[in-house]
This record gives sequence, structure tokens and C-alpha cells, in this order.
Amino acid sequence: MTNPQAFRDAQAAFGMDPSKMTETFRATAEKSMEQSREAYARMKTAADEATKTLEATIENAHSGSLNLTKRALDGMRTQAEMNFSHLEKLAGVKSVSEFIELQTSFFRQQVELATRQARDIQSASQSAAREVLQPSREAAERAAGKTEF
Repeated sequence: MTNPQAFRDAQAAFGMDPSKMTETFRATAEKSMEQSREAYARMKTAADEATKTLEATIENAHSGSLNLTKRALDGMRTQAEMNFSHLEKLAGVKSVSEFIELQTSFFRQQVELATRQARDIQSASQSAAREVLQPSREAAERAAGKTEF
């Protein structure tokens, strides 16, 4: 068995005061706990921000997708209406020259419509891409503002 007095004498010989060791240990443990709490708070904040960014990105992607789908469906509807109207006009053709004139006009309208629709879809796609990337861009800017070098 160890003699408690001998242990205290040995500690004193090495310059270690047991009461101060306890205080030092307690202070170190408290400091470690505080650092752990701060680290946890930073991680929680970062996770919350990442979640918000992801949710906004998904919402923007969904909205952009719906917009593109709507535009595509509108384009198909316009195309179908144009085709039906053209067929009605063709049914009343009285001469070859009138047929050629109708076909030429219809072809020109088709090209113009396709060009407008392509521009519209391209513009909507670019807008959707910007909106999808916006939450990530804002999060990166916030993170860069918080970063200390």
C-alpha cells in the first residue's frame, strides 16, 4: 500500500502542489468544454446555413424546371394551332400557285416560330441556371466574408 504522506512528500519534492493541480486540471477541463461548445456552435451554424442553401437551390431548380416545361408546352400548343390552321387553309386551296404561296408562308412562319421559341427557351434556361446557382454563390460570399486569414 502507498503511504499518503509519502505521496504528498514526493509531490512537494517535485514542486507539485496537489491543491494547485486540481485547480489547474479543473481550469483546463472548463476551457476544453468551452472550446468544444464554441466548435459545436460553429458547426451547427454552418450546417444550418448549408441546409438553407440546399433548400433554396432545390426550390430554384424546381421553379426553373416548371418554367421551362411551361414554355415548352406553350410552344407545342402554338405549333399545333399553327399546323391546324394551315391544314384548314390548305383545304380551301383553289390553285397550285395558292398552294405554293400558303406553303411558303407557312414554312416562313415555322422558321420564325422555331427561332423565337429557341431564344425563349435559351433565355429561360440561362435564367434558371443563374437562379439555381444564386444560393450557392451567396453562401460562398458569406463564407468568404467570415473567413479570417
